[in-house]
Amino acid sequence: MAEPAGLEGALSALPEAKRELARLMLAARRPVPAHPVPRSGAGPVPPTALQARVWRRERRRPAVATGSHALRLTGPLDPGRLTEALTAVLRRHEALRTRLAVSATGQPRLHVEDEPVLRLTRADLSGFTPQAAAERVAVALTESASTVLDLEAGRTSAFRLLRTAADEHVLILASHLAVFDGWSSGVFLTDLAAAYRGGGALDPPALQLPDHADWQHRWLAAADGSAELARRRAVFAADPPAPRAPGGFERGHLPVRLARAPVQAGLELGAAEGATPFMTLLAALAVVLARREGRTSVVIGTPAAGRFATALEGAVGQFTTVVPIRLDLAGGPSFRELLHRTRTAVAEALAHQRLPVDVLFGDGTPPPYAVLFALHNYPAVPLDLPGIRVGQLPGPPARHLELYSPDPAAALACVGLVERDGEIGGTAEYNRHAATPEDVRGLLSGIEDVLDTAVTAPASPLTTRH
Repeated sequence: MAEPAGLEGALSALPEAKRELARLMLAARRPVPAHPVPRSGAGPVPPTALQARVWRRERRRPAVATGSHALRLTGPLDPGRLTEALTAVLRRHEALRTRLAVSATGQPRLHVEDEPVLRLTRADLSGFTPQAAAERVAVALTESASTVLDLEAGRTSAFRLLRTAADEHVLILASHLAVFDGWSSGVFLTDLAAAYRGGGALDPPALQLPDHADWQHRWLAAADGSAELARRRAVFAADPPAPRAPGGFERGHLPVRLARAPVQAGLELGAAEGATPFMTLLAALAVVLARREGRTSVVIGTPAAGRFATALEGAVGQFTTVVPIRLDLAGGPSFRELLHRTRTAVAEALAHQRLPVDVLFGDGTPPPYAVLFALHNYPAVPLDLPGIRVGQLPGPPARHLELYSPDPAAALACVGLVERDGEIGGTAEYNRHAATPEDVRGLLSGIEDVLDTAVTAPASPLTTRH
């Protein structure tokens, strides 16, 4: 049924608190689509659940939400052209022109600025020796990772361009994690290359981060979102919350790698059963955790890109969501049987990735998982600049636990792996008050042991006891 003419216009005449209530009532009367759509109007919208949490945490601890990336550019770079290209990318993506302000009712709201503000500092290090220049680049990388960005002020990105030789530069980007996720780096570089080559404006993507934030808020308040939330909460009703470490949270970080032989054989076994590498490794980790906790079911969180609408794939923004996956090991299944259970559990969990974990487990208690696991598959996007060779510099340790976990004190570890050239390795963050490096490595060696045993006797019943 159509809304009475002028209803939305009448909202502007109401005091803000009543106006917000009226908006909610109006939204409840309209069907909310299952996927984000362009929002109507350009006014402020509520932040996503993850953004709201990051904003609250940032108020207590500045710089906790800063990510950093760096590229080495070798060739005849035109700094002026690069500056124009960076500005064009900021203009294209609303996420990079967004600030969060508190309304008169005390609620955070996203505002999109009309014009971009490029914060770019330049330094010429070409007069230093190569070693001295490299040392100064290393210092700049460290400083970038600790840059205090400010979501409320809209200062969500900062760039540094360092000239290290006549034909060599280093470009460093510091970005606020509330508006920039891992996928965004590929989008950003693709757009930067297009703007540098073309020298003109870039068309905006079909959907923007504020569109997604507006949709999420309305969908959760509507009947479909409420019903899905209730169904998913019922799935985890019997799973206890992860225990908080008595000392709280202190971040640790270490590189990790899986042994090639048992893992390769295990992945081949998984593929024969229709399981992806992620599913096979997840099943093995579930056995490790079930034995560690003495349970016949475990919940593991996995970060997902959260771009469940195709139109979101071309937008810069923070869309990452944590998907809790409940794995059932009751009845002593064989590893083959567990692979089939895992396939079903992963498919079921990913079908509900629209639900933000902060809302799913948002009652003040920790979520029912202490370990997060990911096998990253962000698309590799080369920065195609004419006449310039591009290389990526190693970045600082990630802050995934603080970003992905609603309660970092209840987190044990976040293991992020990448498969390259037949090798699987990556990094692990852990809570120093809940685990040691040996504990984290034990999770990885446990996966190797489970896969080794599974290959030898894939039909033998698994045990959840040591």
